[in-house]
Amino acid sequence: MINGVSFVGGPNPVDASHFNSVKSIHANYITLMPFAYGDLGKPNIRHSNLNWQWWGESAEGTEKSILVAHEQGLSVMIKPQLWLDWGSFTGNQEFDSEADWVQFENDYREFIMIYAEMSQKHNLPMFCIGTELCAFAEQRPEYWKNLISDIRRIYDGKLTYAANWDSYKRMPFWDDLDYIGVDAYFPLNNDVSPTQEEFEEGWSKWVNQLEQYSSDYGKKILFTEWGYRSNNYTGEKPWETGKGQSVNLESQSNAYRATFNQFWNKPWFAGGFVWKWFPNHDKSGGAADNRFTPQNKPAEEVLRQEFGQ
Repeated sequence: MINGVSFVGGPNPVDASHFNSVKSIHANYITLMPFAYGDLGKPNIRHSNLNWQWWGESAEGTEKSILVAHEQGLSVMIKPQLWLDWGSFTGNQEFDSEADWVQFENDYREFIMIYAEMSQKHNLPMFCIGTELCAFAEQRPEYWKNLISDIRRIYDGKLTYAANWDSYKRMPFWDDLDYIGVDAYFPLNNDVSPTQEEFEEGWSKWVNQLEQYSSDYGKKILFTEWGYRSNNYTGEKPWETGKGQSVNLESQSNAYRATFNQFWNKPWFAGGFVWKWFPNHDKSGGAADNRFTPQNKPAEEVLRQEFGQ
């Protein structure tokens, strides 16, 4: 089972001490997330070692983080991501002209192949070829099939893609990948502070759909991201940031336990990566924080118990 966390790439280099908290919750895997940058509706993207880019989101920082994580006995998956307009949803990136599509596709291929080659160089067991690129994936299926074929020629490990929770059934390439990757921000309950049982009830229809989809393709489901904010209404729209909502540590903890109960005993489920985990553990999360990280909250103890089984 993949018991992973999404390890945030910060502005400063990491060393072994930054992975102590990851190991303390018995995680066995991390994702590293290098970024490329662009604008919605414009085909050019910038990436790798930009002089203004945070260290942990650059090619240099990603590679050095792999080395340190391996020294600590952690497996690593690279999950490249796009950052558009400083926060626009990447799933909306699309173009009117064929020339713009081709330019964007060439830039994206260059970005992705850097990390496919890095994954092979460091013998990483899995690589994620993209994150929440809904319109791009749906409208350009041949590009993706060719990209996957190119990656297979240089990388020997398993491949997945991080599909948004509401679009994974529309992705055209699951036959060509090894895991069905889902960023699992499914709406579960619209109450202020649901119980664990109410969260589990909210999961019921989604679990059945995911199980059937896994069976249809003969591939396991992997939660390439999953997690909940520590605030009121955390089950209503889990993809939102929680800005303006009151802190609710119990609701986050209940949502975590419900997700473990619903998935971690299923033979068609491969595990997942909690969103998200910061390298400076002592300064992250805490009782006054209403955001996603479980660090220094009751949800961290839930992870420790569940990952430790």
